[in-house]
Amino acid sequence: MTKPVFVFPGCLIPARLPFIEASSRLVLDRLDVDHAPLPGATCCVEPIGLRTMAHDTWLASAARLLSIAEEEGRDILTLCNGCYMSLQEARRRLQDAVLRKKVNGILREIGREYRGEVRVHHLAGFIHQLGEEKVRSVVTAPINLLVAAHPGCHMLRPSEVLRMDQSFRPEMLIEVTSWTGARVVRPDDWPQCCGGGVAGVDAKLSNDMLSDVIHSFSDWNAQAILTPCPFCFIQFDLKQKEFPVLHLSELLALSMGASPERIGLRYHRNKLVLNI
Repeated sequence: MTKPVFVFPGCLIPARLPFIEASSRLVLDRLDVDHAPLPGATCCVEPIGLRTMAHDTWLASAARLLSIAEEEGRDILTLCNGCYMSLQEARRRLQDAVLRKKVNGILREIGREYRGEVRVHHLAGFIHQLGEEKVRSVVTAPINLLVAAHPGCHMLRPSEVLRMDQSFRPEMLIEVTSWTGARVVRPDDWPQCCGGGVAGVDAKLSNDMLSDVIHSFSDWNAQAILTPCPFCFIQFDLKQKEFPVLHLSELLALSMGASPERIGLRYHRNKLVLNI
């Protein structure tokens, strides 16, 4: 029996990829996870750009979200690599008693306090913790597909903060994928960045980084790309045409019997054809 969770989809998924939230909730329902939307949710704050411009604002905003879950006795389940990194790093910083006291001084103005008791989960890590037996017990339509598993940077790095999987030769996403029946091509020992994080700063660099990743997937004869990250999803779905892309929640939902129509695969730019 897992602890009840508040699902935190972040900003990008509700705004541009609502079908990922829908498939995630379907998967949690099939796995009998007690879940609900995080009430009063705001931005995490985004960990690449906004946090560097206003560190105190980031930390107070993250602490507020954590305190909401704490108050209700639930953990937070993130559907986004960036949100996972942001909230996990905030938890780590707030282990410092002096800093936590300072942030709680800010939160006190809105009647809140962060005590440091809540945990933050990434969807991939949460599913992995449920275990192979639990997941396979609800897989009713095994997926016959050869995928290139792309974890994304902020599922793995910085490793001293996230501590979910090893940065070198990560295994978690590969294992969860295999429980759906899908096969995973030989992964990189050190997964490359898709380039999505630098797209707004240097478009050429972003495209070159994406090209390198796609070239490696081609060498492995993959049929599709699998990622747990919405930023990577958009980069792969909009900026290359060689491979269709699936979010981890979509692959899981399909393997649990959901139809492509129900989880919104029609909204993908690169269409995936499945014999299911």
